[in-house]
Amino acid sequence: MPTSRWVIGLLLGFAVGCGGSAPPPDVPAAEPAPEPAAPKVAEPEETPESVAESGETAAAGAEPEFRDGMSVDEAINAVPQGSERANIDQEALGKPISDMSLYEPCNAKETEHVRMRIAVWDGRAVGIDLTVTPKNERLAECVKEQLRKVTWRDKEKSLNTVEFAF
Repeated sequence: MPTSRWVIGLLLGFAVGCGGSAPPPDVPAAEPAPEPAAPKVAEPEETPESVAESGETAAAGAEPEFRDGMSVDEAINAVPQGSERANIDQEALGKPISDMSLYEPCNAKETEHVRMRIAVWDGRAVGIDLTVTPKNERLAECVKEQLRKVTWRDKEKSLNTVEFAF
């Protein structure tokens, strides 16, 4: 059987060619060199002025600072990101501002229409957006002044917004 000799020879040649080398010597793995410690750089302290200029707040748990005359968007931006939020029911938010006797000192005419959006924090208005049609600055200022006097029953240290029109 000449073919079986040929097959055996081929197999032997293959076995000798593939398995004849010795395994590489064991070399312990080198441990990575420890990274040098980064030098400590002093962080600049945030001052109330730098926080106000950057539009950021120092910490999520910090009490926001609201200034007189803020818009609703400005009041929203004054609240630190990540602050807990308590949603107050819109009906409860609308109750004190829907009492029309609140606006009687402003002497609004039947032809004047007022649309308002109010940001409420801890039971008081901290941001007011107001539009009077036709334009009447005296009426707008009077309504804003009346809204600043309102105290909401639900005093949550959380920002909620409410809209109302008359």
